[in-house]
Amino acid sequence: MNTTWKKTIRDILIAICIGIAYFIIIQITGHGLPCTFLKLTGLPCPSCGITRMFISLSRLDFKSAYQFNQFLFFTWPLFALECVYVIYKIEDHKDLPKWNIICITVFGIALLCFGTLRNLYLL
Repeated sequence: MNTTWKKTIRDILIAICIGIAYFIIIQITGHGLPCTFLKLTGLPCPSCGITRMFISLSRLDFKSAYQFNQFLFFTWPLFALECVYVIYKIEDHKDLPKWNIICITVFGIALLCFGTLRNLYLL
């Protein structure tokens, strides 16, 4: 296995460990990281609800998970794969292909549209 893959797998494992530690802290304390956007505006940001979504998914409560953040409920696996791909490309010192930059841009625009519609229509 080459060095780039080893580093990518290490980074993924570190991210998973941080996520598990955060999950345990939330389960023990009942408190997660507050959303600055929500505190300042009173409106949920596009990613508000993601922690509660993952907690619901850990309990296999798909209905609640969907209700916490409809957009990320469906797109988080693609986002996770994209993060792995980008880390791999960056560590390999390669430029991202044009199709990938377009995908990232479309995802970002879709997430912002979801956040806007969520606040306008309270999805």
